[in-house]
This record gives sequence, C-alpha cells and structure tokens, in this order.
Amino acid sequence: MLALPTSNFSQPIGTPPEIEHTIELSVLCDWIEGSVLFDNEDLSKADIVDVLKEEEVYDDPDVAMALVNDAWNELQDRLVWIGGKGPFSFFSQSIKSEGSWEENPAHSFCILLSMPQCYDNWSTALYQGDYSEQGRLFEALTKVSIEHQFSDWEVYPTGWSSKNPVKLSNIVDEIANRLGEIKGELQPWTNPRTKDGGLDLLCYRPFLDNRGGVPVYLMQCASGKDWENKLHRPNLNVWTKIIKFMAKPRKAFAIPFALPDKKFKATCTEVNGMLLDRYRILAAGNYNTEWISDSLKTDIIDWITPRLQKLERYDE
Repeated sequence: MLALPTSNFSQPIGTPPEIEHTIELSVLCDWIEGSVLFDNEDLSKADIVDVLKEEEVYDDPDVAMALVNDAWNELQDRLVWIGGKGPFSFFSQSIKSEGSWEENPAHSFCILLSMPQCYDNWSTALYQGDYSEQGRLFEALTKVSIEHQFSDWEVYPTGWSSKNPVKLSNIVDEIANRLGEIKGELQPWTNPRTKDGGLDLLCYRPFLDNRGGVPVYLMQCASGKDWENKLHRPNLNVWTKIIKFMAKPRKAFAIPFALPDKKFKATCTEVNGMLLDRYRILAAGNYNTEWISDSLKTDIIDWITPRLQKLERYDE
C-alpha cells in the first residue's frame, strides 16, 4: 500500500467519547483508492486500522475504526456517483481491486493529480517542472467527459498552452463565430498576462439558425492543488464585455479532486455555476465504457508511468 499521507493527516484531538478527528476524510479515501488502484491489492478495514495504530496516528482501535467506517461510506458514495461501475468492488469489511491502473487511466489520472493534497512534497515529483502537459490532459479528459454526458452539446477547447499559444483575439473570433454573437471590447484585455482570459473550455448547445442566444458555459479546468484560488475564473464581467452575448453565459469549473458533500455544495455556490469534480467527470463511463480514445489513454498512461514510480510505499 502507499505510505501514509503527510498532509491533512494527524492524530485526533480529545479522548473518547469527545473525539475530534483531524484526518481529512477525502485524503483518507484518496489514500485508500490509490493503494488499491496503484498496487492492485485488496484492503480490509482491519488492515487500515492496523496501519493507523502502527504509525501511532490512533491509539484506540475502536476510534480508528469509527473513522474508517466513515471513509467506507464516502467511498461507497463515490462509486454510486459514477453509476456503480469503477475499478473497485466494495464489501462490508474490504475493498477489492477490479483491474490494473492501466485499465482505468482516467480514474488513475485523477487520483494521482490528487496526491499533492496527501503528500507535502509530492508536487515536485508530479509536475517535474512542467505544468502544461498535466493541464492539457485534464482539459482533454474533461472535454470528452462532457461530450459523452451531454451528447447534443459542443465543447471547444480554448485554453492557452506552450504547445498551443493561441492569441486571445483568435479565441474570441472563434467563439463569436461559433455562437453567432458579436465581438465587443477586446483591447483592454489583450496583454500577455491574460492569454486565454481564464477560459479553458467553451460548452454550448447550438441551434441550426446560428443566431446566438444559446445556452453557454464558460469553463475553467483547474488540476493543481491551488484550484481554490481559481474559482473566480473565467470572469464573466470581463467576458460579457469581450463578447456581446444576447443571453448571459454561465460559469463552469472542473477539478480532478473528490469533494465531500458539504464542500461540494459550498464550492458549487462559490462557482455560481456548474461544478465538475472527479466523480462527475468519471461518470462518463456510465454512458460509454469506452469513452476515452486510445490516443488519450496512451498519453495519460505515458504521463502517469514515470510519476507513479516516485510514490512512496508503506514499509511494513
């Protein structure tokens, strides 16, 4: 199994029955998923409690088991959110792997992107000095997920990258043409810092008349652990000046992380639009089991492989 997380993972406060768990539940769940997925092994609740005791995170096995039971409920919810089909099988006391990580590249990619929230020093190994490829792959994954779940919608990638250094003016031309809208005031926003204007994906439901006024979502895809700093992107106040939308567009935000229900609701409110977390993205598999192209699978596996070797394992 993977080494215990070093971030958001500390001893509880207080004594029974007044115990306050300080381990973040989403981190514990990601660690369990990562251990089963990347090491292709089965884990029981008792196994996890034993590790928590051996590493002196918990002294009382009953208190540790209470936390693990909460994690089990969360993991079962995650499976339900993707239609009950995933790389794991759940039992009352154990979780079983249902295939190698290579057979589940989308799930594996999202779990690996979440590891910086589990390990303090993991970001360096993950990014290897290059954030752009990670971002490109996550945008591509989000794009195909939306296309399978909203089959009559169009999804157009607009994000700037070192491999696709498109100018904002060209992005605006393409968006206006696709939506049948009129361009607005571009000059104040054309500087090197704006690049793509915080817009990664244009999602819209077209009509045959191409007369504008269609349902539109402007989406930011944030794959790094600083994602909460990007919740304001894209700025609709800016984009409604750049393009004179007949009907105001809505925001959308995509992340590879799993959010507990309370955090999900709070984030969705802050986005004030459509929020796609890990399990909304992975739910595309419920519509088509082969929702990822062979080329995207290959790119994701090639990206994961050297980074996976740097994940530390638990030394029993």
